[in-house]
Amino acid sequence: MIRTLSCHCGAIKLEVNAKLEGLRQCNCSTCARWGLYLWTVPTKSVRLATPSTGMGTYYWRFANEGYHWCQNCGTPMYRTWPHEFITLNARCIDGIDIFDLEVEIFDGKTKVPGGHVPPLPESFVEEE
Repeated sequence: MIRTLSCHCGAIKLEVNAKLEGLRQCNCSTCARWGLYLWTVPTKSVRLATPSTGMGTYYWRFANEGYHWCQNCGTPMYRTWPHEFITLNARCIDGIDIFDLEVEIFDGKTKVPGGHVPPLPESFVEEE
């Protein structure tokens, strides 16, 4: 089933063809502040239906992962990862009542490592 997600002002819209399951609420330092319902799906099942020019991005650790939100209304939309999955904010799904969703609790505060960016593995360093 194809679902749509949109920000509050409607400037950012996504289309998703994935089963609505496995939603999580996390208490890590970012999710606790943003209040996300995390819906992780394969990247290939998501399409940006509007131009990305209105998106803001917060990169925390690596250049190929970040949190993306609408710069106009501030709604957090999704998080990209360095692998083949994307995490959407299920609170942005059009036409649903979020109180009807089954959401599991995830303790990211203790399970997700914080601190500084880890060093790159030596195997990725080119020798001169």
